Amino acid sequence: MSHVCRLVRNGSGVDARWRRDGDTLIISPTSGLALVIALGEISGISGDGFTISLCTSFGDVTLERLGADGPTLLQELRRDWLPLRARILRLTGGDSPDKFFSGTVASKEYRGSFRGFLSENRLIFALEGSDLKILFLADCSTIYFTEQTYTVNCMGWKGEETTFSKLGGETAAFTAMLQTVREKLAQKADTALARHLPTLAPAARAELGSQWLPGRVLSFTDIEHMAPGFEAAFLASWLASCPRNDEGRKLMEGITPSERYLGFAVADDGEPMLWLLVRRANAWSLELLSHGDYATYLFAGGEELPGLISGIIRLPEFSREALYLPMEELTDERAKYAIPARYLPLLGDLRARFTGRRIHSSRQ
Repeated sequence: MSHVCRLVRNGSGVDARWRRDGDTLIISPTSGLALVIALGEISGISGDGFTISLCTSFGDVTLERLGADGPTLLQELRRDWLPLRARILRLTGGDSPDKFFSGTVASKEYRGSFRGFLSENRLIFALEGSDLKILFLADCSTIYFTEQTYTVNCMGWKGEETTFSKLGGETAAFTAMLQTVREKLAQKADTALARHLPTLAPAARAELGSQWLPGRVLSFTDIEHMAPGFEAAFLASWLASCPRNDEGRKLMEGITPSERYLGFAVADDGEPMLWLLVRRANAWSLELLSHGDYATYLFAGGEELPGLISGIIRLPEFSREALYLPMEELTDERAKYAIPARYLPLLGDLRARFTGRRIHSSRQ
């Protein structure tokens, strides 16, 4: 069933009709060609129900004079768009979220009303008229509820703060879910370190596990400060057991601890994926030590690289093709990587800094 509206594009409007067809919105003007908009390709939604604006790859599209059907359409679009957009940006593995949260959020970079959901180790949310944002719980040193202001505060490792409020009756549930995810990350870190660093003193391992969470890329200097004796234990056990042991040692030769970085992500089977990042001036090399079939990825950049690498290794499907292939080659079966390559900021930033890769011959 179609509904009447007025379609506005590029400053001019025309009478039209709209209808939903699954995950697609079809808008048919009285004169001209129909617009077929896949919800997952929308990069922002705003409006009051009587007017709805959509950010699309071919420009802004506004539907006016929606009448009584408008508020229902806006509610449905906001409900359906968020998980679809997360899936197409490769931020989730595809499962539908069990619960949504809405309220207001404020940080140094943004503030406004939001709607979002938790997925694995991250909060995925959108502000009015904006594309998705990600709060990785590994970036939170502490998460707590402040009764005086009735806010949920997420403190970063360097003092940065993200504050959530006006969550209605969901404040307690929201706080508990964030804290639970954060606790699970610490548990995964403790399990990985106990398994792969058996010679590290228990007290040092416990201190390290509380801070070096899955997805945090830290320098050897910082890790050694948290856990004295780490490097010796790492070289003797964890690195020695990795398929890329020799490559890792060669990459680190002559490099000071402050220019060598480590990060790990825990796969579904519980086995950590261990990454080494090494800096020589403005040239960076990224090596997946725990797997034998990855190339060494090369980048040019400055102090921002460890943070960007942190972001990409936390995602459920780190796509090599999305990182190194030119945009014009992201077609056919690789077309699913084109949208995240274009719209996911951290992936776009890495692609801009990518300079090449070294292919390894398979070691049998």
